[in-house]
Amino acid sequence: MFNFEEYGFFNPSPNFREMTILQMISKDPQVSQESIAKGVGIVPSMVNRYLKDFEDRRFIVKTGENRRQMNYEITADGKKRLQFLVVSFINEVSRIYFETKKSFDNVLKTLERSDFSSILLYGAGVVGGIVLKVLTSEGINVAGFIDDSIAKQEEKLYGISILNPENLEKLKYDAVIIASFKHSEELLIKAKKYNLRNIFIFKIDDTGNVSLVKEE
Repeated sequence: MFNFEEYGFFNPSPNFREMTILQMISKDPQVSQESIAKGVGIVPSMVNRYLKDFEDRRFIVKTGENRRQMNYEITADGKKRLQFLVVSFINEVSRIYFETKKSFDNVLKTLERSDFSSILLYGAGVVGGIVLKVLTSEGINVAGFIDDSIAKQEEKLYGISILNPENLEKLKYDAVIIASFKHSEELLIKAKKYNLRNIFIFKIDDTGNVSLVKEE
């Protein structure tokens, strides 16, 4: 289930909340209102209003003597509504993804011209995860993440190993991309300290497009 709390630029819409509540009920007909409130990020009283609206629109049927023993059954109309919301959600997320990818066009062109076959991303965080998804969707191989956090080292992010920057002497790679905007200068200093080679850093122009600049 998609968690908008992880994304600072997005606020859940009523449609998103409606979809999430119907999904939770579909998976667990005995789900409590407290669990729904926590999963959707709203107060229990608002959950009650959504459930009452679902009943009025005949999306669900409630059975049970009290809230502790309540059971929710999604009707045929409710299933159709859930399908519509899921398809609409996927469509909008796809549009966001393709618009985001456009911002990385210059990055992809730089990598294609360089003909790199093995890239390391310095920074196993949110930006690193975004860059990984963009690169792998274009068939560009990411050999691993580098991160200074001992807690992250030897773990994996999206199936990619997180490596200690001090132990890369024998590792074969073509380039290192600083996968951070906020801490890029700090990571660049560390990358040079570890004698990493072929280091690239992100730059953002006035129009919001991202490019890669090779550091000497």
